[in-house]
Amino acid sequence: MIRDSKFFIENPYGRWIRDNLFSSSSSAFLTFFAGFMVIYSYRGIVGFILNPERMWTSVTYNMKLYMILAYPDEAMIRVWLSVGLALILGGLSIGFYNSGKTISLGGIFQKLFTISAVIALLIALAPTNTNVIQNDGSIEVVEIIPQDVRMLILGPSLVLTLAFFFLRNIKIKNLFNTAKVNLTYFGLIIASLYFIKIPTISLDSSGERIIPDPFLPIASTTYIPWTILYVGMLLFFFIGSLLKNRDIKIMARLIPISWFLCPLFIFSWIFKKPLVELNTVFSADIPSILVFGIIGFLIIRFSDNESVGVYRTPINIGFLVLSIVVFLLPLVFIFKATMVLLLLLLVVSPAIATTKEGKRQLFIVWVVSLFVLTFLIRGASSDTMLVTPTGSIFGGFSLTWLLAIFGTYASFPLGLALALGRTSTLPVIRIICTGIIEIVRSVPYITWLFFASVMLTVFLPAGVEFNLIIRVLILTAFFSGAYFAEYIRGGLQSIPKGQYEAANAIGMNPFQRIFLVIVPQALRTIIPTLVGSVITSFKDSSLVAIIGLFDILRIGTSVIPAQSQPVVFIGRNLEQLVFLSFFFWVFTFVFSRRSMKFEKRLGLGER
Repeated sequence: MIRDSKFFIENPYGRWIRDNLFSSSSSAFLTFFAGFMVIYSYRGIVGFILNPERMWTSVTYNMKLYMILAYPDEAMIRVWLSVGLALILGGLSIGFYNSGKTISLGGIFQKLFTISAVIALLIALAPTNTNVIQNDGSIEVVEIIPQDVRMLILGPSLVLTLAFFFLRNIKIKNLFNTAKVNLTYFGLIIASLYFIKIPTISLDSSGERIIPDPFLPIASTTYIPWTILYVGMLLFFFIGSLLKNRDIKIMARLIPISWFLCPLFIFSWIFKKPLVELNTVFSADIPSILVFGIIGFLIIRFSDNESVGVYRTPINIGFLVLSIVVFLLPLVFIFKATMVLLLLLLVVSPAIATTKEGKRQLFIVWVVSLFVLTFLIRGASSDTMLVTPTGSIFGGFSLTWLLAIFGTYASFPLGLALALGRTSTLPVIRIICTGIIEIVRSVPYITWLFFASVMLTVFLPAGVEFNLIIRVLILTAFFSGAYFAEYIRGGLQSIPKGQYEAANAIGMNPFQRIFLVIVPQALRTIIPTLVGSVITSFKDSSLVAIIGLFDILRIGTSVIPAQSQPVVFIGRNLEQLVFLSFFFWVFTFVFSRRSMKFEKRLGLGER
């Protein structure tokens, strides 16, 4: 009997499988071959992880070492404050920018069905035995997943899979806010910390290690702070929602600025605990704010003056030369940094300070910027009050995160400036920017790291000294900035000339034309490339282990495999490499997925 096609509706999942996996004989062969390779690789990985020879307690026991290295125990509250500030700001952002997107109860069950089905499939495909090489070279087959354990996990997984399979088609009109659902998922993860037990190294009364390692619950010093931070995140989520409902538009500007300043504030003040001397504040910081505040006021006040406008180019060049001279002189760093900010004010003031209201707002921004810049530099340039065995408070993941964040912060504006300079019509600026880009890109990153470690101090002016981490940050900024410059230049060249002509037709000055019309369109076209470059920079930060910095890679490959007290972990390199691979994969995967959603929202790749 032939079904009447008028009443027959094909299963969409079956059609997808047929069209994408078994559309032809060659497609079916590739599907089976790829499936076999995936299953074979998965069984090998599971066998490696569960092999009795592996000592994963070398990872769990040293988790604090991985995260913050030798950060003092008495200052751990500063670590939690740093994490808490980021979570609170995240909750505020989620609440304020909540798009109102909803998901049905059936959609939630669909996700739970997928998760439970994947778990059941992974348990079913996991190997029962693995091979262990003995000291005499013989191979012994060892059971790693007993059948009773497999069924204990597989049974409930199958039951949940079937339950969610039928519940996903439930017809309930209630819709749930996606942001609140995601926060609930995060809360479930926090709640699991109260029940999860992990293998932990324990010593008896005589100091001998207890074998096998007992499974103990996570310490209260971990799950209690996470609970407090989660509650704070929820509180600020509702505060953000309230601000959105009251249509407080200024928050749309304050939140991005807060995200920009948050890491700077964390690393310069909270995490560092700087030793600030009042004499320095009164002798350097306050005079700097007053002097540059007055200079900024004069620049804003006379920016639209026609008699001054005639000499604008010589004035800008004079300030540029003065900035270079100030940088070469052995002056306080705050003066050097503020001169750069003053140059930026000289460039933007003719475009913004065209009215009385524009001048007033620009002066407010200038004064606030001076206070913020001085505050951050005072914390960053002061000595820390914390004492560590390595001489540096940054190590492990904190160092990796420092290099990744500040490398991106400094390299992006530098790359933008180099890209604009390379496309400039002024030969001197174009040649200088092109030379910087080509020289930096022609030398491998590892060579620049050795240059930062050994040679950079030779080229710095007398009296200007930076520690190794700062020198690495400077070189990383130039290296990543050179690549950013090429990406941005490609984006600039993709903009039609009609956009330039349209900007000129409505009377825009060069600054307005570049930063209000051209650059936003150029950056939009190269977002995927920029994201890939940021991910590459994050992974390349592990290369600093070669020049002696204790980042997360060096800890895993040199420090932990050499431990002999209180437990011997000598030679445990494989476990550390697997953990580090998973660590970097998680961050890069999450970042790339968020980038894909952002690109989809912007409509990139669509006509």
